[in-house]
Amino acid sequence: MNAELATHVVTIALSFGVGVPILVKTLRARDRIVALIGASLVVDGAEWLFWLGYLCWPGQDPSVTHAFAIACRVGISAAVLCLGAFTWLTFRPESRAAACAFWASVAAMGGGIAGSGAVGAWAGFRADPARVWLETAAQILVYAWACAESLLYYRSARRRAMLGLTDPVVANRFALWGIYSGTYGGVQLSFLIGLASAGEYTGLAGLDIALTLIGVSALWLAFFPPRVYAAWLRRSITADG
Repeated sequence: MNAELATHVVTIALSFGVGVPILVKTLRARDRIVALIGASLVVDGAEWLFWLGYLCWPGQDPSVTHAFAIACRVGISAAVLCLGAFTWLTFRPESRAAACAFWASVAAMGGGIAGSGAVGAWAGFRADPARVWLETAAQILVYAWACAESLLYYRSARRRAMLGLTDPVVANRFALWGIYSGTYGGVQLSFLIGLASAGEYTGLAGLDIALTLIGVSALWLAFFPPRVYAAWLRRSITADG
Protein backbone atom coordinates (compact mmCIF):
# COMPACT_ATOMS: atom_id res chain seq x y z
CA MET A 1 0.00 0.00 0.00
CA ASN A 2 1.52 3.32 -1.07
CA ALA A 3 1.45 6.50 1.02
CA GLU A 4 -1.40 8.07 -0.93
CA LEU A 5 -3.67 5.05 -0.59
CA ALA A 6 -2.78 4.64 3.09
CA THR A 7 -3.64 8.30 3.69
CA HIS A 8 -7.02 7.82 2.06
CA VAL A 9 -7.80 4.76 4.16
CA VAL A 10 -6.78 6.46 7.42
CA THR A 11 -8.75 9.59 6.56
CA ILE A 12 -11.90 7.66 5.66
CA ALA A 13 -11.67 5.54 8.83
CA LEU A 14 -11.18 8.54 11.14
CA SER A 15 -13.80 10.69 9.42
CA PHE A 16 -16.44 8.01 9.90
CA GLY A 17 -15.03 6.83 13.24
CA VAL A 18 -15.23 10.31 14.76
CA GLY A 19 -18.17 11.69 12.79
CA VAL A 20 -20.72 8.90 13.17
CA PRO A 21 -20.69 8.81 17.01
CA ILE A 22 -20.93 12.61 17.16
CA LEU A 23 -23.80 12.66 14.67
CA VAL A 24 -25.75 9.88 16.41
CA LYS A 25 -25.24 11.36 19.89
CA THR A 26 -26.15 14.91 18.92
CA LEU A 27 -29.22 13.90 16.92
CA ARG A 28 -30.47 11.90 19.89
CA ALA A 29 -29.92 14.97 22.07
CA ARG A 30 -31.52 17.16 19.37
CA ASP A 31 -28.45 19.37 19.33
CA ARG A 32 -28.68 20.32 15.69
CA ILE A 33 -25.83 22.82 15.71
CA VAL A 34 -23.22 20.39 17.06
CA ALA A 35 -24.72 17.71 14.79
CA LEU A 36 -23.32 19.79 11.93
CA ILE A 37 -19.82 18.74 13.04
CA GLY A 38 -20.76 15.07 12.76
CA ALA A 39 -22.51 15.66 9.44
CA SER A 40 -19.47 17.47 8.06
CA LEU A 41 -17.16 14.63 9.05
CA VAL A 42 -19.45 11.86 7.78
CA VAL A 43 -20.00 13.57 4.43
CA ASP A 44 -16.29 14.29 4.19
CA GLY A 45 -15.53 10.60 4.81
CA ALA A 46 -17.97 9.70 2.03
CA GLU A 47 -16.37 12.11 -0.43
CA TRP A 48 -12.91 10.72 0.37
CA LEU A 49 -14.37 7.28 -0.36
CA PHE A 50 -15.69 8.54 -3.70
CA TRP A 51 -12.28 10.04 -4.52
CA LEU A 52 -10.63 6.72 -3.69
CA GLY A 53 -13.09 5.06 -6.07
CA TYR A 54 -12.23 7.63 -8.75
CA LEU A 55 -8.51 6.86 -8.41
CA CYS A 56 -8.66 3.10 -7.94
CA TRP A 57 -11.75 1.74 -9.71
CA PRO A 58 -10.70 -1.43 -11.60
CA GLY A 59 -10.38 -0.81 -15.31
CA GLN A 60 -11.00 2.91 -14.90
CA ASP A 61 -14.39 2.71 -16.66
CA PRO A 62 -14.99 6.38 -17.67
CA SER A 63 -18.71 6.30 -16.83
CA VAL A 64 -17.99 4.97 -13.33
CA THR A 65 -15.03 7.21 -12.56
CA HIS A 66 -16.94 10.23 -13.87
CA ALA A 67 -19.78 9.46 -11.44
CA PHE A 68 -17.28 9.15 -8.60
CA ALA A 69 -15.74 12.51 -9.52
CA ILE A 70 -19.14 14.22 -9.50
CA ALA A 71 -20.08 12.63 -6.16
CA CYS A 72 -16.74 13.68 -4.70
CA ARG A 73 -17.17 17.26 -5.91
CA VAL A 74 -20.66 17.56 -4.44
CA GLY A 75 -19.53 15.86 -1.23
CA ILE A 76 -16.67 18.29 -0.62
CA SER A 77 -18.96 21.30 -0.89
CA ALA A 78 -21.63 19.66 1.29
CA ALA A 79 -19.09 18.85 4.01
CA VAL A 80 -17.62 22.35 3.90
CA LEU A 81 -21.04 23.97 4.07
CA CYS A 82 -21.90 21.92 7.17
CA LEU A 83 -18.64 23.19 8.67
CA GLY A 84 -19.48 26.75 7.64
CA ALA A 85 -22.95 26.56 9.15
CA PHE A 86 -21.50 25.25 12.41
CA THR A 87 -18.92 28.05 12.48
CA TRP A 88 -21.53 30.72 11.85
CA LEU A 89 -24.15 29.42 14.30
CA THR A 90 -21.63 28.65 17.04
CA PHE A 91 -19.30 31.63 17.01
CA ARG A 92 -21.29 34.49 15.41
CA PRO A 93 -25.00 33.60 15.35
CA GLU A 94 -26.11 37.24 15.61
CA SER A 95 -23.69 38.59 13.02
CA ARG A 96 -25.16 39.72 9.69
CA ALA A 97 -21.69 39.66 8.16
CA ALA A 98 -21.24 36.03 9.20
CA ALA A 99 -24.65 35.14 7.78
CA CYS A 100 -23.79 36.88 4.51
CA ALA A 101 -20.45 35.08 4.37
CA PHE A 102 -22.14 31.71 4.83
CA TRP A 103 -24.82 32.29 2.22
CA ALA A 104 -22.26 33.72 -0.20
CA SER A 105 -20.28 30.49 0.17
CA VAL A 106 -23.46 28.50 -0.51
CA ALA A 107 -24.01 30.53 -3.68
CA ALA A 108 -20.39 30.14 -4.81
CA MET A 109 -20.26 26.37 -4.27
CA GLY A 110 -23.77 25.66 -5.52
CA GLY A 111 -23.33 28.01 -8.43
CA GLY A 112 -20.03 26.41 -9.36
CA ILE A 113 -21.54 22.93 -9.51
CA ALA A 114 -24.77 24.00 -11.22
CA GLY A 115 -22.86 26.16 -13.70
CA SER A 116 -20.59 23.28 -14.63
CA GLY A 117 -23.63 21.04 -15.07
CA ALA A 118 -25.20 23.61 -17.38
CA VAL A 119 -22.27 23.24 -19.78
CA GLY A 120 -22.08 19.45 -19.40
CA ALA A 121 -19.01 19.41 -17.15
CA TRP A 122 -20.44 18.15 -13.86
CA ALA A 123 -17.12 16.71 -12.72
CA GLY A 124 -15.43 20.09 -13.24
CA PHE A 125 -11.63 19.97 -13.07
CA ARG A 126 -10.05 21.20 -16.32
CA ALA A 127 -13.30 20.87 -18.25
CA ASP A 128 -14.68 23.94 -16.48
CA PRO A 129 -11.84 25.60 -14.54
CA ALA A 130 -13.41 29.02 -13.94
CA ARG A 131 -16.33 27.65 -11.94
CA VAL A 132 -14.11 25.17 -10.11
CA TRP A 133 -11.83 28.04 -9.08
CA LEU A 134 -14.79 29.96 -7.65
CA GLU A 135 -16.13 26.90 -5.85
CA THR A 136 -12.77 25.85 -4.40
CA ALA A 137 -11.86 29.38 -3.34
CA ALA A 138 -15.11 29.51 -1.35
CA GLN A 139 -14.24 26.19 0.29
CA ILE A 140 -10.81 27.50 1.27
CA LEU A 141 -12.33 30.63 2.79
CA VAL A 142 -14.79 28.59 4.87
CA TYR A 143 -11.96 26.39 6.16
CA ALA A 144 -9.92 29.51 6.97
CA TRP A 145 -12.91 31.04 8.78
CA ALA A 146 -13.44 27.89 10.86
CA CYS A 147 -9.72 27.77 11.67
CA ALA A 148 -9.56 31.43 12.74
CA GLU A 149 -12.70 31.30 14.90
CA SER A 150 -11.58 28.11 16.64
CA LEU A 151 -8.08 29.37 17.40
CA LEU A 152 -9.41 32.71 18.66
CA TYR A 153 -11.86 30.95 20.95
CA TYR A 154 -9.09 28.63 22.15
CA ARG A 155 -7.19 31.62 23.55
CA SER A 156 -10.02 32.54 25.90
CA ALA A 157 -10.85 28.91 26.69
CA ARG A 158 -7.24 28.25 27.64
CA ARG A 159 -7.26 31.19 30.04
CA ARG A 160 -10.37 29.79 31.71
CA ALA A 161 -8.75 26.37 31.91
CA MET A 162 -5.71 27.88 33.62
CA LEU A 163 -8.08 29.32 36.24
CA GLY A 164 -9.73 25.96 36.74
CA LEU A 165 -12.99 27.08 35.14
CA THR A 166 -12.86 24.79 32.11
CA ASP A 167 -11.55 21.30 31.45
CA PRO A 168 -8.17 21.71 29.65
CA VAL A 169 -9.04 18.84 27.32
CA VAL A 170 -12.22 20.63 26.20
CA ALA A 171 -10.34 23.91 25.79
CA ASN A 172 -7.68 22.20 23.71
CA ARG A 173 -10.36 20.75 21.44
CA PHE A 174 -10.85 24.20 19.91
CA ALA A 175 -7.15 24.41 19.03
CA LEU A 176 -7.23 20.96 17.45
CA TRP A 177 -10.40 21.77 15.51
CA GLY A 178 -8.66 24.88 14.22
CA ILE A 179 -5.68 22.77 13.12
CA TYR A 180 -8.01 20.30 11.40
CA SER A 181 -9.82 23.08 9.53
CA GLY A 182 -6.59 24.84 8.61
CA THR A 183 -4.87 21.76 7.23
CA TYR A 184 -7.91 20.75 5.18
CA GLY A 185 -8.05 24.26 3.81
CA GLY A 186 -4.40 23.78 2.86
CA VAL A 187 -5.28 20.60 0.96
CA GLN A 188 -7.91 22.48 -1.03
CA LEU A 189 -5.42 25.28 -1.71
CA SER A 190 -2.99 22.68 -3.00
CA PHE A 191 -5.73 21.34 -5.28
CA LEU A 192 -6.32 24.84 -6.63
CA ILE A 193 -2.60 25.28 -7.31
CA GLY A 194 -2.53 21.89 -9.01
CA LEU A 195 -5.50 22.86 -11.16
CA ALA A 196 -3.69 26.02 -12.26
CA SER A 197 -0.47 24.18 -13.06
CA ALA A 198 0.49 22.83 -16.44
CA GLY A 199 0.29 19.17 -15.39
CA GLU A 200 -2.85 17.22 -14.56
CA TYR A 201 -3.76 16.95 -10.89
CA THR A 202 -3.86 13.18 -10.35
CA GLY A 203 -3.79 12.77 -6.58
CA LEU A 204 -2.20 13.75 -3.32
CA ALA A 205 1.29 15.17 -3.46
CA GLY A 206 3.66 14.89 -0.52
CA LEU A 207 2.44 18.14 0.98
CA ASP A 208 -1.18 17.03 0.70
CA ILE A 209 -0.40 13.77 2.46
CA ALA A 210 1.37 15.60 5.29
CA LEU A 211 -1.45 18.13 5.70
CA THR A 212 -4.13 15.46 5.61
CA LEU A 213 -2.40 13.30 8.21
CA ILE A 214 -1.89 16.30 10.49
CA GLY A 215 -5.57 17.16 10.09
CA VAL A 216 -6.94 13.69 10.86
CA SER A 217 -4.49 13.33 13.78
CA ALA A 218 -5.81 16.59 15.24
CA LEU A 219 -9.35 15.32 14.70
CA TRP A 220 -8.61 12.09 16.57
CA LEU A 221 -6.90 13.88 19.46
CA ALA A 222 -9.76 16.37 19.71
CA PHE A 223 -12.54 13.84 20.19
CA PHE A 224 -10.80 10.67 21.36
CA PRO A 225 -7.74 11.89 23.27
CA PRO A 226 -5.64 9.04 24.75
CA ARG A 227 -5.39 9.10 28.52
CA VAL A 228 -1.68 9.94 28.39
CA TYR A 229 -2.35 12.92 26.14
CA ALA A 230 -5.26 14.16 28.27
CA ALA A 231 -3.20 13.85 31.46
CA TRP A 232 -0.33 15.76 29.84
CA LEU A 233 -2.70 18.55 28.81
CA ARG A 234 -4.09 18.91 32.31
CA ARG A 235 -0.63 18.97 33.86
CA SER A 236 0.80 21.47 31.38
CA ILE A 237 -2.09 23.93 31.52
CA THR A 238 -2.28 23.70 35.31
CA ALA A 239 1.47 24.39 35.51
CA ASP A 240 1.09 27.42 33.22
CA GLY A 241 -1.64 28.75 35.46
